Amino acid sequence: MLIVLFLCLLLFSGCSCDIEGDPKAFRVLSYNVQNLFDARLDGGEYPEYQDPKVWTDRFYRMRLDTLSKVLLSDKLSFPDVIVLQEVEGLSVVEDLLSRYLGRKGYRWYAVAKGSDAAIAVAVISRHPIASTAVHGAEGIRPVLEATIATEAGDVCLFALHAKSQIGDGQALRLSLAKVVARASYERPGSAVLLCGDFNENPTSIWDSPSTQPALVDMSHPEAGRYQMAGSLGLVGSRTALAPSLYYCAYLDEGWKDSAPGSCSWDGLWHRYDQILANGKLFDGMGWEYESFSIENLPSLCSSDGRPFAWNVRTMQGISDHFPVLMTLRRR
Repeated sequence: MLIVLFLCLLLFSGCSCDIEGDPKAFRVLSYNVQNLFDARLDGGEYPEYQDPKVWTDRFYRMRLDTLSKVLLSDKLSFPDVIVLQEVEGLSVVEDLLSRYLGRKGYRWYAVAKGSDAAIAVAVISRHPIASTAVHGAEGIRPVLEATIATEAGDVCLFALHAKSQIGDGQALRLSLAKVVARASYERPGSAVLLCGDFNENPTSIWDSPSTQPALVDMSHPEAGRYQMAGSLGLVGSRTALAPSLYYCAYLDEGWKDSAPGSCSWDGLWHRYDQILANGKLFDGMGWEYESFSIENLPSLCSSDGRPFAWNVRTMQGISDHFPVLMTLRRR
């Protein structure tokens, strides 16, 4: 599968940024925005977006406007980096920046998409993107690596969107985990964050211990064996971190949040949306982990408190996921 990578700098003349930056904080927001397609028919869109009489430019711009209000909400503290899943591609990101985000200081962006895929992952930043790379394997969605340059040191992000729970998703999620594990292992001295929709709960091994998960809670008796076979090893304790292991706030007994999950299917809450941090963010130097939260803002909730999912038939809603936010603090 051919993977297309776009790395761009958005330039504005005479514009001003009225967001006050905090040099001691670095915030990363990850958000699955649920099928954000533009109104141009390219042929790879999902069927419900292929009728120009139904999916029009007016509705597309309405979605852009709604999303921009979410991303620029002061309740999200104007993240330094925004990682998006389920955008159609470069044109959507450029429209979002040129009409809304660019004037708030978001000028650097990268997009990765499989040539035969309908949706892409994107990284949008208020800091320079020093370098990028794309990692992949047969059948999986591309993983976008972006190194963000800051005054307190570089932060290496891996933006991903794993296959859903439908069909052969388990095998493809495991394949993606192996790709991410190998790529991130090559950045041993870097502060690394794995961001995106993993489509798997970090505790999934406890529900199906006989099936190898893509994410493995290292407190499980079989965790070591699965990690050696390619699963991403997760811990909920900073003291348990080691090379090749990632801190997952969901597994931290001291972590509390107002939302029981980041998305809901069949009446059940799930914690699919995650930002995982490596040990470099807990070593007392440079950027350090401070907090992680599910951002279930009232404007993003339906009447029952679940995500106000986008519905292309009624042209209402926002996304079937809540965004998640991680804050790093400069020591």
